[in-house]
Amino acid sequence: MKRQILISIVLFFTIISFSQFKGASGVYYLGSADTAIPTVKYSNPNISGAVCRFTWDACEPSPGTFNWAFVDGEIQKAKAANKKISLQPLGFPAWMKTFPNVQLYYSIDKNQFHSTYGKVISSIIPWNPTYLDRVKNFIQQLALKYANDSTVSYVNAIGGQISRNMPDTVLIDTTLKTKAAFWKAFPYNADSVAKKMFPVIDFYMAHFQKTPLWCSVDYVSFEFKATGRTPNYLATLYSNYGISSYSDRFGLWREDIAGCTLFPPQNGNQWNVLKNNPDRTGAQMIWSVQDGPARMNTCGIVPNTKQEVMDSAVNKALNFGMRYLEIYGIDIDDSSLSQNIQNANAKLIARGKQLTSTGISELNSYNIKVYPNPANHFFTIELPAEDTDLKLADISGRIIFQQKNQNGKVNIDCQTIARGIYFLQLFNQNRLVYSSKIILSE
Repeated sequence: MKRQILISIVLFFTIISFSQFKGASGVYYLGSADTAIPTVKYSNPNISGAVCRFTWDACEPSPGTFNWAFVDGEIQKAKAANKKISLQPLGFPAWMKTFPNVQLYYSIDKNQFHSTYGKVISSIIPWNPTYLDRVKNFIQQLALKYANDSTVSYVNAIGGQISRNMPDTVLIDTTLKTKAAFWKAFPYNADSVAKKMFPVIDFYMAHFQKTPLWCSVDYVSFEFKATGRTPNYLATLYSNYGISSYSDRFGLWREDIAGCTLFPPQNGNQWNVLKNNPDRTGAQMIWSVQDGPARMNTCGIVPNTKQEVMDSAVNKALNFGMRYLEIYGIDIDDSSLSQNIQNANAKLIARGKQLTSTGISELNSYNIKVYPNPANHFFTIELPAEDTDLKLADISGRIIFQQKNQNGKVNIDCQTIARGIYFLQLFNQNRLVYSSKIILSE
């Protein structure tokens, strides 16, 4: 039992909370997909950059045929204004639905803000191997163009492409509109889905070795019904993996921050993942503040002015520890909000600088050695003979064991442990000083 205890260890929500994430900070101008942002907007002194939102369909209109003219144009405008660009590909190409071996599901669109509201729509099973291969191919082509461009501060991908918008019910007969639970019609298992996401994360990191990833933190609404777990369970799995494996480049992003966003979030909520990793988070405003209480002030912020509602949203982002915020262009262009946007940009930049100055200067400053890795029967950890806490965890963050290190060398027998990915952490006076991924192989 002790040997089993020795290898499955800690939830790493808090682990990378203090590691140095390399993301750029500030307010980013948020425009519409495939719509050019006017050049003059980039020169606004109150913003740090802009979000280039583009549909995958527009960039790859047919399989293997790419057109980057729109993205190139936005990057050139940002470069000329000495601003940053965050790239955000959206959706998937229309041709993907008829691509060989891609699997579809059908459902009724329940989003009242969609033009297809109430109609039968189709989408792709996100863990389909062929679809995942096309995602990786798109990432590769994106990297060939922009991986070494310092103007590109982030790429927003993977999380939203795989883990979001799975409906509770699907149609197993589109004529009779016969319904079934999604997880029954298409066998769902969060652990299996996460394991298919890990190689895609690895693929991105191998191709974008300097550019941080914004990984959308989404929830699966039917998770509790399907597995008895919380709706953020899948997000917890891929977030833990990304943070522990790529602490400098794996960022967590949500698309719906507002002054009425609950803080602290309820247990099991996707916002919990961001709250527990405050040095690597960013968000997009849920809407603009132009229509006041109709959307952005459902909780009764007083006074109900654009300025107060905007400040409340920015302050909520800061409560979550964010360094990056996407604000709709219609708000940034509103002269009555200029001072609010300027203040928001300054606060987010200051937050980024604070995190950098208080983060760990060098995770491996302790000169820790872990070998062999991958491991089969055992692995050894060599570390300074100091009063430190050694922890080890599985990918779900289950806490199994922790022990004090005093002699500088630890041998762990792992023959009885399930093969897979684990994480090793070292704490000195409750401060993380080292993190490493351990692979147990066959």
